[in-house]
Amino acid sequence: MIPYPFSKGLFLFGAPLWVSREADDARLEAIRLELETVLNQLTNQAEEDVKRGT
Repeated sequence: MIPYPFSKGLFLFGAPLWVSREADDARLEAIRLELETVLNQLTNQAEEDVKRGT
């Protein structure tokens, strides 16, 4: 998608998630769930910000 010139955009990001190379399956699943939660929170925040016109 290419925005129109001078259009507004919204960028949100969360804290970095570090995954050890030695992480076992249980740890990978825990990190995956954490990532899913953060992405859902950022999506909700973005939708609220767009509705408010921020």
